[in-house]
Amino acid sequence: MSSDHVPATIGSRGIQIRSTEDLWRFSQIVAKSELCPKDYIGKPEKVAVAIEFGLELGLNPLAALQNIAVINGRPSIWGDAALAMCMASSHWVHEAFEESMDYDDAGNPLAAHCVVQRRGCKPIKRTFTMADARRAGLANRETWKTYPARMLQMRARAWALRDAFADVLKGLRISEEEQDLADVAPTETTVVAIGRRADELAERILEDSGNGKSNADPS
Repeated sequence: MSSDHVPATIGSRGIQIRSTEDLWRFSQIVAKSELCPKDYIGKPEKVAVAIEFGLELGLNPLAALQNIAVINGRPSIWGDAALAMCMASSHWVHEAFEESMDYDDAGNPLAAHCVVQRRGCKPIKRTFTMADARRAGLANRETWKTYPARMLQMRARAWALRDAFADVLKGLRISEEEQDLADVAPTETTVVAIGRRADELAERILEDSGNGKSNADPS
């Protein structure tokens, strides 16, 4: 570590990562912690990439680890976090947001609806039905049989948010949606892209450590 290195500080939004060296050191600490999400335990490289994605999305490091999941070989974000990020955008129209559910006479969910609006644009409404779930081969999956209303809600929300706020989500899919594809092998292109990103991050960490840099932006 160079003599002029400024240690990472903690502010109102948690630890403030100033360099790739800070990122790597913090990722090693997190990967050893019992509070670390199980998918990241003992994997500081994976922690570092998740934190970097989070920084690009405006999430602090620990929020990134809690809300970004690598499913089926690609990063995704949980539906509640995606909604929070979009609601924090200056383009979000609060008055337009609405989520609703249709039920049959027995109380079984039939369809979920989500309406969102981007400032200066018309409202976007997306609907996902149990008929859609059956056509997609989802209805008989354990999560769908146990939590059908929630799964319908997340599907409708995912479509609405991704269509209206693609810039906020940076192309990330919703984790609940990605889980439905968990039994599908990731494409070679996806695996190579994720691996390349991890390799590039590792190279920057090593380069910064060797050059004694301390204030480089990790993104």
